[in-house]
Amino acid sequence: MFYISKVSPLLFVFGFLNLVLSLILKLAGTYGTLFFVVLVFGFVGSILLGAMYQIIPNSQNRKLSLPQISYLVFAGVVASFLMFYGGLHSYGSLLLAVSYTTFFVHALLNVKNFMPVTVKFLGVSAFYLALSSVLLALHFNLGLVPLQLAVHSLTLGAMLNAVYGVEIAWVPMLLMETLNVRKAQRLFYAKQVVTPLILVSFYLLNYQAIALLSLGEIAVSLYFIYLLYLLIKQRRMPSPIPYVVKTFLIALFFLPLGLLMGTITASAPQALHKLFLIHIDIVLYGFTAFTIFGGIAHLLPRIMWNWKFASRKDGPVPSINELIDEKAFPEFLERAVFLFALFVAVDALFEPINRLSVFIYAFIIALFVRITFVHLLKKLREVSNGSNKALGEEV
Repeated sequence: MFYISKVSPLLFVFGFLNLVLSLILKLAGTYGTLFFVVLVFGFVGSILLGAMYQIIPNSQNRKLSLPQISYLVFAGVVASFLMFYGGLHSYGSLLLAVSYTTFFVHALLNVKNFMPVTVKFLGVSAFYLALSSVLLALHFNLGLVPLQLAVHSLTLGAMLNAVYGVEIAWVPMLLMETLNVRKAQRLFYAKQVVTPLILVSFYLLNYQAIALLSLGEIAVSLYFIYLLYLLIKQRRMPSPIPYVVKTFLIALFFLPLGLLMGTITASAPQALHKLFLIHIDIVLYGFTAFTIFGGIAHLLPRIMWNWKFASRKDGPVPSINELIDEKAFPEFLERAVFLFALFVAVDALFEPINRLSVFIYAFIIALFVRITFVHLLKKLREVSNGSNKALGEEV
């Protein structure tokens, strides 16, 4: 059984729209509250919602109960960001908290088997996603918590738990290898010890503690990379590594580097502001975005094929792999890695020259959208035209 979340593609598109908006704010030199809300909650948060609405029901081998709630969550997220765009941060954060919390309850009610480590990771990720939105609302409405706590609850809590959980399931599957379950369990428990401690430090804004505890996050990330390395090392099949796995591996190269830069920045936040911006580039525009590139390249064609063609009994039916431009993906990865390195290098320059980096990254997005979303729409149109032509010939 393959459950189809029809709201997931909408959330993916909305997430990418926020990624583009973050570049516009970056071009304007605006690194204020709206920039972080758009990039972290608008881009990363929306993609996480879309991915988990698809992955969680399938991890349970069952349909999502009351799928109408997922559309209400999507509508609430979009409405909340319209408020953010209009400067109504207090109202926007409250509606976002209601939307994310509704998602958490909705997802939790659909989980019957919490034993698999992937499900545990995703459950914790959904919790942190809801928590981050509540903390954001507390920040904007009562000023009880710093913005840094809300942001890192989503990145360190929701995002990393989701990445670890999903890749622990997907990478062995795509490589046709078996993961050591005990080692995966150790990764899970280590992550759940380290992250709450560092979030407490963000609440206290104790930068010395943040810098020290960040070393724990780096250690967990390195252990995760080590587990994937063992999978690749023990491969019995001589076939090439799938492009999705390659994308994940490229993204993981940026993770410990970005975390290390965050650690160094926390040791002297006022003196190392430029390094802080590079930390954002590497963690969010690098690790997170490249992971999302791989995730969407894997999920989106499968969602759309099962939605449009799984039950079709007549007419042309493309394969799942035809719904993404697989031949162009290796070239995209080569270009994207080079362009990202150039993006970071230019962004490290002085004002206003560094703003040119936005155009470099926009080109990366355009390349990815062309081989995924645009290619998918073209293929669906071709199939539709082929079906109409065949119907006309029958008549």
